[in-house]
Amino acid sequence: MIYSVSYLDGERYNGMMKRSTSITETEKIAELERRQIVAASLRETLAVLNTNLSLEKLLNYIVNQACPLLNADAAAIYHLQMNGMLTIQALVGLSNEYIEYGNIPLGKFATGNAALTKKPIFVPNTRLLSEETGVSEDLIEAMNRLSSQFSSLLSIPIEIREENYGSLTLYYLNEHHITEEEISLAKDFSIQAALAIDNARLRMRIEQDAVAEERNRLARELHDSVTQNLFSASLIAETLPIIMERNPQKGLEGLSELQLLTRGALAEMRSLLLELRPHALEETPLDDLLRQLVETASGRLRKPVTLDIKGQAFLPVEVRLTFYRITQEALNNIFKHAEAENIEILLRITPHIEDGTCQNAILHIKDDGCGFRDLPDSAMHLGFNIMRERAQSIGAVLEIDSKVNCGTTIQLEWNDTQKEKNGSG
Repeated sequence: MIYSVSYLDGERYNGMMKRSTSITETEKIAELERRQIVAASLRETLAVLNTNLSLEKLLNYIVNQACPLLNADAAAIYHLQMNGMLTIQALVGLSNEYIEYGNIPLGKFATGNAALTKKPIFVPNTRLLSEETGVSEDLIEAMNRLSSQFSSLLSIPIEIREENYGSLTLYYLNEHHITEEEISLAKDFSIQAALAIDNARLRMRIEQDAVAEERNRLARELHDSVTQNLFSASLIAETLPIIMERNPQKGLEGLSELQLLTRGALAEMRSLLLELRPHALEETPLDDLLRQLVETASGRLRKPVTLDIKGQAFLPVEVRLTFYRITQEALNNIFKHAEAENIEILLRITPHIEDGTCQNAILHIKDDGCGFRDLPDSAMHLGFNIMRERAQSIGAVLEIDSKVNCGTTIQLEWNDTQKEKNGSG
């Protein structure tokens, strides 16, 4: 059974125009106010589409907005499934009895026909729905329940990038006489529903890509550090008994190297676990984070990395993470490029006398590696630009001093300028 929408022809339009000349001033004002409400509602809906609300909340917002503006008493958004059935994805005003049997086949009833033909379908008398053929008795029963409550309905197709997504269906308690303006406005809400769904899909795709990228990064980290460290530790452990018999001193050196490798692999695993749990990373004290990085670097370099921490104070989360990330980046640079024998990390923290929060924090990272001559040319591939941006984000000062064959020194200094301003005021 096909239901059609009656479009206004030329004579009916001219007749309406003639009658409009007799509209009172009060009616004109009322119509103007209604149009302003419609425009405001559409603007609000578009604004909501740009938020991070879930798709479910966005679609429920749309159907709740559509009802009062289109003088409807209920509304639902139907999604076309792979099996050819349209299922309710968002609704307002429909009974549980109808929802239970409310899955509609494509091409059946107004909702299914709108999705199939991609044209608006209006049913002035919902009793006609029970005359549909080729559907289950349960669905006919659901339509009988629907017609006992609603007298008319309008269904508008929802298309996303030429994809037949489903329908937006509006229900009217009393017999309704549809207008072209209502159909046009219903189409606007259908387009907004399509935008909401498309935006949600894009966000989901971006999130999935980010998750995949993070997994790939963790896999690279595991391969580049943990797996290689454990492999080296396994080889050393296998040869140690022979070495100890032939040369006890060499054997002791091998034991020290084995200890560095295993501790480094364990620290690397802990770091990766922290990366997987951002809240845990934010809650970990800076000295613990630095110790973990030092153990990881010792395992990678197979050389001790010294850490000296003086002073304790509470650091804001963003400051703590910035010190951690810059240390992490600096150690990665040393491992990849410096060929250093000795690495020293010093952290000096000065607390406020009043409340124990941090007044000043200075981080020194020094190595005796090959260094470099021209910082601007080297900064891009050594990641110093990223380090500077991190420092600037918290109002800290980053200084880098390097000479060829004389190593590199990095100093990061942060002052609690906000508290100083408040104190001076």
